[in-house]
Amino acid sequence: MRPIEEEDELAQERRIARMEMIDRYPEEMRKLVHEYGWALVNQFINCGIDKPRQIRHLVETTLDEFSPTRGTHSFQGLRGALPRPDELKE
Repeated sequence: MRPIEEEDELAQERRIARMEMIDRYPEEMRKLVHEYGWALVNQFINCGIDKPRQIRHLVETTLDEFSPTRGTHSFQGLRGALPRPDELKE
């Protein structure tokens, strides 16, 4: 078993290598990594989807479909579309 200090150094080296790899991507791809995380963006890249616009579209569509507060199936409606409490008639 390795000493904890050695494990920490190895983990730090892996983090640095990962960040250097991400830094080599174009700005739009780095923005996606910032918004959605490397694990998710990397899966799209591994599947051959490497255009930031396509990745954003697929992630947003998925989030809209599965989140109860996003997208066309949201029960909350559009902001400002519901009357304020003082506008309701009793």
